[in-house]
Amino acid sequence: MPTPSSLGAGFAASCAVLLSAAGPVSAAPAVEPGPSIGGKVYQAGWWWKSNDENEIDKSGLIARPEPTPPNVPAGAMTVAAVNGAEEMVAAIEFALEYGPGADVTSFDVMLRESSAPNSNVNSDGEGVKVVACPVADAFWAKAEGGKWSSRPAYDCERATAAGERGEDGIWHFDLTSIARLWLAEDSQLPTSIVLVEQVEAPMSFQVTWDGPSDKGIGMKLVATGGATPPPPAAIPADSGTTGGSGAVDTGAGTDFSGEVPADAGTMPDDATAPTAPEARDVARSSGLRSPTAATPVTHVGSMLEDIPGGVLFLIPVGLGFAYAVMFALGPNGEPALSGARHGVGRALDRFRANKTFSKEAQ
Repeated sequence: MPTPSSLGAGFAASCAVLLSAAGPVSAAPAVEPGPSIGGKVYQAGWWWKSNDENEIDKSGLIARPEPTPPNVPAGAMTVAAVNGAEEMVAAIEFALEYGPGADVTSFDVMLRESSAPNSNVNSDGEGVKVVACPVADAFWAKAEGGKWSSRPAYDCERATAAGERGEDGIWHFDLTSIARLWLAEDSQLPTSIVLVEQVEAPMSFQVTWDGPSDKGIGMKLVATGGATPPPPAAIPADSGTTGGSGAVDTGAGTDFSGEVPADAGTMPDDATAPTAPEARDVARSSGLRSPTAATPVTHVGSMLEDIPGGVLFLIPVGLGFAYAVMFALGPNGEPALSGARHGVGRALDRFRANKTFSKEAQ
């Protein structure tokens, strides 16, 4: 007769057999939206097909950019499909604590749906599917409702991770396979993903997640080894943004205080400044235009300071003499003789005048 201990041992063995036959039990990732383990979110954004710079309106002119939809809060991300076709896509870039050559054990990302009114439409519908694909562009700039043509390029053929939505509105993406591509030896791929719909017509839906500023994204990367990760590239300004402030999160550890290092611009003791011809040659060889030399400005005050005092005294004397000569010559520049006659000259003038008058009287 079997003892109780032998019955317990047999029951445990039977459970072990059943579990091994069913396969490993999947456990929920040990991360929630908000915390970042093994890296951090560098930037995130989304793009809208209706904001197409090549769209032609009914008048035949290029349509104006559409304003950001009111049901998408500032700083959020959204993915949408209309009749089975892409309408909105989102992207996330991560700054990882591991570099190429790292051995990736797991990489889990959690996204929390937005609670803003009407921000999610049929997001819990049957058949709704959102996948994460690796970005193919080396650089991209975040946007909110950005131009469709400026969205990052992506390659779902290399790897795909389908999102799993929980009843609480938390989406889980297992990005382990994509992270292994990023951290492979000599990999040049950007550590970014695009979130895009993957449904067929006539399915339509919209999913909106809280962005990094609202701690709506959580990540956990478990890896070992690898080279030192390179610093994230500077984020260029995005011209396709239709909403939001356009502020860019450059990440921690970057100094933008504007202070110049003490050794910046220091010239060695034996260095000499280039001559003007040498500077022009350097400018021509580099394709730069050499600046035009500034024309010196001479002030009247500095001119008078350089004139001796005796010369300054003679200036008004000379001007007075010139005025006297001009008065003596008259307006035509000839001597005024009538003012210079004396005695006999005046008598002869009176005689001629009287003689002329008597002849006219006869």
